[in-house]
Amino acid sequence: MRIYLLLTTLFFAQIISAQNSTKNITLIFNKSNYHFEETSGFKRMNSLINYSEYNSYRETYLSPNNKEKNDTIQLNIESDKIFLIHNWKELNKSSRVILNANDVVEIDYEKGFPNFKIQNRVVKPFDLNLEHQLNLSFPIDNFVFFQTNKRSRNSKEEKEYKTELANFIQNSKTALDELLNSNKISKEMYDSQLNYITFYTLNTDTKTNFSDFKNNLKNEQLIWLKSYRYFLELYVKNEFKIKKYDKEIKDFELKTANNKTKTKDVNIQYEDNENSFLQVEESDLFSTKAKEYLLYVYLNRIAKTDSNKLSTYVSIFKKYSNDKKLIEGFENAFLVDIEALKQNTSEVVLYDENKKATTLTAIIEANKGKIIYVDFWASWCAPCRAAFPSSRKLHEEFKEKEIVFLYLSTDANFEAWKKANQFEKLTENSYLIINPKTSEYLKKLAIDFIPRYVLINSNGEISNSKAPSPDSEKIKQELNNLLQSK
Repeated sequence: MRIYLLLTTLFFAQIISAQNSTKNITLIFNKSNYHFEETSGFKRMNSLINYSEYNSYRETYLSPNNKEKNDTIQLNIESDKIFLIHNWKELNKSSRVILNANDVVEIDYEKGFPNFKIQNRVVKPFDLNLEHQLNLSFPIDNFVFFQTNKRSRNSKEEKEYKTELANFIQNSKTALDELLNSNKISKEMYDSQLNYITFYTLNTDTKTNFSDFKNNLKNEQLIWLKSYRYFLELYVKNEFKIKKYDKEIKDFELKTANNKTKTKDVNIQYEDNENSFLQVEESDLFSTKAKEYLLYVYLNRIAKTDSNKLSTYVSIFKKYSNDKKLIEGFENAFLVDIEALKQNTSEVVLYDENKKATTLTAIIEANKGKIIYVDFWASWCAPCRAAFPSSRKLHEEFKEKEIVFLYLSTDANFEAWKKANQFEKLTENSYLIINPKTSEYLKKLAIDFIPRYVLINSNGEISNSKAPSPDSEKIKQELNNLLQSK
């Protein structure tokens, strides 16, 4: 009897202990249509909300389903707090907050931007919604400028940008100092905001001498800041002697000023990611977490090149990381367990969302007698995804005809493809190419750049290896011609 009572006591003690050790954050997203526009290829690639836990570089993305009603998301976390970024519709604005374990947070959009309220504790006035209260807007960086204007800055605009960037960091620091001195912002939030802004400006200023900031490489506490993590990547890129290799692309299509297309042979330089991985591993410049993060970055890049040594680099990475969740997620996303299938040269091997395998040959054979319009794309390709609304319209126009719209993704990351595939509602005839770099069929097609479109006639033969895009009138003409010639 005593043994039974003792075991019962221990059992309930374990339950109570487990409950006490559970850490979560409750996010209540009020009903809102505050989402990135579907037609914007650049915006749709960026998750609205992401966070990292304290002392962790693992980034988690959130997609609240709050268009029709409030949506509550509970985050189960391992650390005591997270650094959360909620991007605004404006490309140069975001809200950044630190949330503690067991916080209950309401996010509303009544004023046209995300507004945070912590329900369970009192915070200093500027610990939340700082960006709105101070009207903080990052200067539009060169990448976003190019995406928005379809051109680079001219010399005058570049000079104005440099001035704007310098003023931004100085004005932000002055404002943060005043808030700290008047006890309107916590020291933790002050440090995080200042560090985030500082590294953001270092990253976007093309004249940054990264060696001047070498002392930041061992600051372990900064790893949860996204701008610091990117700073680490740029440090390696600028300060290490990274090997590069050239690849010549024949008949690369370029858009001229009057929106016409011309072809030109181009030479593109690529970074040797395997060499970068090994250099970082050998370096003693970084903190433990910084080195682990950089190795993970290059491991991802190696995976995207379809290296036949991927499993070797995964084994090396495991020596530096004990994050089982991260490693398991990586191995599932990059299909590490089917490396042999990735090296297949004789077929174009395809996976559907359930990881059921087929081949392009089998699909063509099953659709003999029909026209096939193949769309090569990827989750990370903004122009590809910007073209999907036009593709849907084209599909609708020809839905009664014997035409198959086939979507083939060159993504290396299965999970990234699956998420984008579901977002784009490509539920029919959509597959991930398992061996995009090794397939002889694709090599002959020279699918070096996407988006790329291919027309296959009713006999299963390629009729146009560089078919018109779905937003053009030419594709309608070609489809009708193929239908008439059946």
